[in-house]
Amino acid sequence: MFRYGVLPDKFTWSYVSQILCKNGKFEAVLRLLDSGIYNSIMYNLVIDWYSKIGDFEAAFDRLKEMCDGRKLNTGFSTYSSILDGACKYENDEVSDRIMDIMVKKGLLPNCSVSENDTMIQKLCNFGKTYAAEMIFERACDRKIRLQDDTYGGMLRALSKEGRAKEAIDIYRIIFDRGVSVKDSSYYAFANVICKEDQSEEACEMLRDIVKRGYCPCATELSKFVAWQCSKQNWGEVEELLNAVLEQELLLDSFCCSSLMQHYCSCGMIDKAIVLHNKMEKLKGSLDVETYNVLLVGLFKDEKIEDAARVFDYMKGLDLVSSKSFTVMIIGLCRVKELRKAMKIHDEMLKMRHKPDDATYKRLISGFR
Repeated sequence: MFRYGVLPDKFTWSYVSQILCKNGKFEAVLRLLDSGIYNSIMYNLVIDWYSKIGDFEAAFDRLKEMCDGRKLNTGFSTYSSILDGACKYENDEVSDRIMDIMVKKGLLPNCSVSENDTMIQKLCNFGKTYAAEMIFERACDRKIRLQDDTYGGMLRALSKEGRAKEAIDIYRIIFDRGVSVKDSSYYAFANVICKEDQSEEACEMLRDIVKRGYCPCATELSKFVAWQCSKQNWGEVEELLNAVLEQELLLDSFCCSSLMQHYCSCGMIDKAIVLHNKMEKLKGSLDVETYNVLLVGLFKDEKIEDAARVFDYMKGLDLVSSKSFTVMIIGLCRVKELRKAMKIHDEMLKMRHKPDDATYKRLISGFR
């Protein structure tokens, strides 16, 4: 911009500063301030940064510079950043000091019980979850009744900030007390569990919230289930996938394929059939290798009709391979269904899925 003689306005500098802070280039914003380029938003970013790392001396120095030196307007966002940092680091001296300032400026009520909901919800809206948590806990300790929206605001804000453990604690309170909160809070909670917490407890809560109809982002949920699969937590995977499929939501095929292969390797063919039926109902699919494993399992369990039905579904999805035809032909020949086997043999040749010569010789030997 400077190269072409264009001078950015205050809005542009604010936007640039936000990007710099987001990318960890905090020192660049400080250099802009010290060079005489400044506005309230830029100072708020700097004060928020210092507060988040617990450098309250620097935060107050910039606050003084902002007010006295640069004569800029300060507001709730400015002071709540310092309050949030003080609560995060449990610095009572700083939190008492900044709250006194906020009360004097009319940004916080003076110990009014009736204003607890307003304070907590406003802090949540600004993403100041540590400060909101402090006031929330004080209210709970004093047995002060809070509005349902306050619980929902806490759940949503903690979830958006990635504080899964604390969000789980709030969710428990909401569930135990029968508090009614907005759908957006539940969706935010479901998403943070997928991203931040892979514990057995989190899996149980995620399953519960999905059953209630609040499904998180399918991509994040797929990652969560895939991780559970990698740890072979098959009980949790089974229950969660059942809950997801009941909500008619399809995840990445890897998730269902992994569970299907587990069922087949353990001889749980009836469960494998149920899973396939649910997938078919939703027009979902597995990978072709998993379908082949399922076909082998079905023939081994002498479920010939189910094998034929699964194979037809595979063809409809164009998810067949030479191995798929080989499994079907060998399986049908073994139960003396030669006419059906020959028909599939002809389909195999027509669809150009003829296997290698050695395998093909073994196939046609079954017709003798």
